[in-house]
Amino acid sequence: MERENFIELLAPAGSVTGLKAVIEAGADAVYIGGSRFGARAYAENPEEDDLVSAIDYAHARGVRVYLTVNTLLKEEELRDLKDYITPYYLHGLDAVLVQDFGVLKYLHETFPDLPLHASTQMTVTGPCSARLLGEYGVQRVVPARELSLEELREIRLKSGLEVEAFVHGAICVCYSGQCLMSSMIGGRSGNRGRCAQPCRLRYTLSSADRKKTSERKSAQSGEFLSPKDMCTLDFLPDMIEAGVCSFKIEGRMKQPEYGAGVVSIYRKYLDRYKAYGRSGYSVTKKDRQMLLTLFNRDGFTEGYLKKHNGPEMIAADRHTLNEQEERARAELYEKLNHTYVSCDTSLEVSGTVSVICGKPLSLHVTELRTGSSVTVYGEKVLKAETRPLSQQRISEQISKAGGSGYRFRDIKVITDGESFVPMAQLNALRRKAFSALTDELLSAYMRPLTGISCSASSPKDHNESFSDPYKCALTASVETEEQFDAVLSEDAIQVIYIPYRFFAGRHFSKDEVLKKGESYLRRAHERGKELWLAMPYIERRDGIADLSNFAGDLIRIGLDGFLVRSFETMARLREEGLEKYVRTDSSIYTFNSRAVEFLDQFGFEKDTVPIELNRKELQRRMNHSSEMIIYGHLPLMITAQCLQKTTSTCTHSYPTLALRDRKSRVFTVECDCTFCYNIIRNPVVLSLIGEIETLRAVRPACMRLIFTNENKKKTAEVCAVARSALSGMSHKDVDGEHTKGHFNRGVE
Repeated sequence: MERENFIELLAPAGSVTGLKAVIEAGADAVYIGGSRFGARAYAENPEEDDLVSAIDYAHARGVRVYLTVNTLLKEEELRDLKDYITPYYLHGLDAVLVQDFGVLKYLHETFPDLPLHASTQMTVTGPCSARLLGEYGVQRVVPARELSLEELREIRLKSGLEVEAFVHGAICVCYSGQCLMSSMIGGRSGNRGRCAQPCRLRYTLSSADRKKTSERKSAQSGEFLSPKDMCTLDFLPDMIEAGVCSFKIEGRMKQPEYGAGVVSIYRKYLDRYKAYGRSGYSVTKKDRQMLLTLFNRDGFTEGYLKKHNGPEMIAADRHTLNEQEERARAELYEKLNHTYVSCDTSLEVSGTVSVICGKPLSLHVTELRTGSSVTVYGEKVLKAETRPLSQQRISEQISKAGGSGYRFRDIKVITDGESFVPMAQLNALRRKAFSALTDELLSAYMRPLTGISCSASSPKDHNESFSDPYKCALTASVETEEQFDAVLSEDAIQVIYIPYRFFAGRHFSKDEVLKKGESYLRRAHERGKELWLAMPYIERRDGIADLSNFAGDLIRIGLDGFLVRSFETMARLREEGLEKYVRTDSSIYTFNSRAVEFLDQFGFEKDTVPIELNRKELQRRMNHSSEMIIYGHLPLMITAQCLQKTTSTCTHSYPTLALRDRKSRVFTVECDCTFCYNIIRNPVVLSLIGEIETLRAVRPACMRLIFTNENKKKTAEVCAVARSALSGMSHKDVDGEHTKGHFNRGVE
C-alpha cells in the first residue's frame, strides 16, 4: 500500500456485527480482538472461525483488519501465541497491536513479515521509544493520549514511524498501561483487558497535609477521575498536518450503532478535508449534536492536543439523560441500525450468463467496486425437448444470491432460445462463480505457511534448579530526607534510590544538579552504598529532556545509575550509551521471560518484577537479573490530570491530597509539580517481608523497600524487619495493616 499522504479512519469492533457496521459506515480499517489476549476481555470477541471469516469479509471490501494482542502475557500463554496467530496470519491479517515486549519480540521473530503496531498501552511519549520499537519491526505507534499536537509531530518526524491517534471516545484518566487501580483493589487488571473502571466512581477529595489546608477548599465530592469523552472534529486538519495517519475511534465495548454513527461523521469530515483542504473545512452544529446524542459524559473534551490538563476535561458531576434525551438517542440508534447494521451488506456484481446449445454453460461475474472478475463454466448445454428456458427465467434463477454475500446489480443473458439447463446446474454455476470471485478478491491477502519462521524458539519455563547458595541484595527507594538518613544508617541496605527532586526543584540548572548530586553521592559512598537516581514516571518533551541531558555528567561524578520508570527515558539513555547504568522499574513491564530477554539484549543492568504475578508465575519467570519490590505503598495511577487543579487552583507547591472512595479507603495523591502529573498510591502497604523464605525459590537478584510517607522511625523499623527476615533470623512481617498484593491470588 502506498503510504505517502496516507490517511486512515480506524474503527472499533467488539463483535463481527460491529465490524460489518463500521465497514458499511466508511471505515478504512477495523481493530478487533479475538478470543484471547485483547484489552477488552468482556467484548463479544469472535472465536477463530468467525474471526477468520470477518477478516475475509473486510478484505473483500478493501478494508484492513488489525488484531489486538494488547495485554501482558504470562509465561505459559506465550506458548499458545503462535498457534493463535497463525490462522489469521494466513488469511492476511494486516497488523497486530501489541503491549508486551515479550510478545513484540516473539511475533517479530516468528512472523517476520507481519506488521506490528505499538499499543497506547506501551506508553510511548516521545521519539526515542518509537525509534527503539522501529528496530523490532514496529511500523506504527499509538502514542499516549495525553500528548500534544507538537509531541505527535515530533514522534512522526524523528522516528519515521506511522502515528495513530485517538480522535473520539472514552479517555482513561491514567496514562494507558500505567493503571493498577482496578487490579489492586478489585483483582481485575487493565493490563489483562479486565478493567472494572474505578475511575468512573465518585470520590471525596481533601488535603492530606494539615499545614496546607488553607490552599484549597473543604472536602469536595465528585467523579474527579472520570474524563469526558474526546471529540476532535475541529482538530482533524491540525492532526493531519502534524503527521497523524490513522484516526482511531474508541468504542469496542459499545453497540454497533454507536461505532457506525461515529464513523459516518468522521468519514464525512476526513473526506471534506481531502477534497477542500483547510479553507473548506467546517463542522456543522447538526453533526456535533449527533455525536452528543450517540454518547457523551456531560459534553465532550477536545483532549490533550492543545492543553496539558484542566477541570473542563473532567465530568465531575455527570447528569443522567432526561426523557427527551433518551427518546432522541433511541430514535437515532434505530435509524443507524436500519442504515448500517441490519441492512444488506452484500457486494454488488454484474453478470453475463451464456446458455448456448452445444457449448459449456458459462457465467462471467464482475465485482463493481474493484473491477475484479472471473469466468466459470458448467456442463454442455442441451437442446430443449419441449420448452426452452427464457432469458427471464435464466436471469431470475441466477439472481437468487441470498446468503452468498453478493447481489447482482444487473445480469445479461445470452441464449439461443433453444436450450434447456436444469435449475440445479444454474445454482451450482452461480455458487462456483461466487467462490471463484471470493478467491480472486482475497488472493492478494493470503500468505503461505513458509512465511512463518521455524527458527524462533518456543517460549519455555525458567524455573531452573540452582546449586549455588542464594544471595540477595536489599535496596531501598526514598522520597524524603529523613528516609534517606534512615536507610543510610542501615547496614543491610546496599543500594539507595533517591528522587530527582533531591537534585533540583521545578526549575533546575546543570550546576545545581551536579552540586547537589555530589553531596548525596559523597554521603552514600562514604557508607559503602550505591546511589541511583529514580527518574520520573513519565517523560515528556517539555521538561524531562533537560534532566536527561545531565545523565552523562551525573555518571561522571560518580552516580551509580538510574532507576527508570518511563519507556521514553529508557530509550533515551540507551541512545546516549548509558544502558549499563539503567535499571527499569515495575512500570516497564516484564511479565514473561521473553520480555526480560528483550531488555537484556540492550544491556540494561536490571529490570523489576511485575507486581501482578503470583508466586507460581514468578517461579516460571527468569528472575536472576531482576529486582523485586517487597514493601511499599505502590503507585496505582499516573495521571496528567491534576486533582488539585481540577478541584481548586494550581499552586505549584507539590501538595499531597487524600482521595476517599465509597468504601472509605483513602488513597494518597502526590502532585508532582515539576513534570505536572499526579501519583495515586495504594492506601494499604504491600509487604512480602514475611514471605522472604518463599521468595528464595523465586531467586530475584535484589529485594526493594519503597518508602513514601513513612517517618524516620518507621523507615528504620521496616529496614530492621527486612534485615532480620533476609538473614533468616526472623519470619516476622511489618506491624499494622498490609497486603500481599497479587503474590497469592495473581490476576486472570
